[in-house]
Amino acid sequence: MVDINGTLIAQVLNFLFLVFILAKFAYKPLVGVMEDRKNKIASDLETAEKSKQDAEAIKAEYAAKLSEARQEAQTILDTARKTAQAEHDRIMAETRVEQEQFVASSRESIILEKKKAMNEIRGQVVALSMIAAGKIVEQKLGSEEDKQLAGSIVDGILNK
Repeated sequence: MVDINGTLIAQVLNFLFLVFILAKFAYKPLVGVMEDRKNKIASDLETAEKSKQDAEAIKAEYAAKLSEARQEAQTILDTARKTAQAEHDRIMAETRVEQEQFVASSRESIILEKKKAMNEIRGQVVALSMIAAGKIVEQKLGSEEDKQLAGSIVDGILNK
């Protein structure tokens, strides 16, 4: 088995002394450094998680603002379309009214010009009839046949 002799006892004592020295001078500072590092890592993870949550909150806020801006832009576009359509309808109605007034005015003008022309033609027909009647009377005085001829000439001119 194992012989217990002075060397073994010295090695055990050396080992225990070494463990004591290491525990006193190396282990505690090493454990302290590792604990500090563990705490720093935990703190960094918390900071990173907080930053991530802040970034997600900002992203959600920007998404909400973007959505709101899109809705506002759509509302502005709809309003502009409605305004443009109303203006278009108003202009078309005004144009229609002006066109109808122009057509009515033109018709009245045409009717007046037609009446004026007919009156001038009647005046000329009457003058020509008088000249024709005068010539007929000069050639033939008082015949019934001549009177009928003059009447038919005047009627023919007026009916045209």
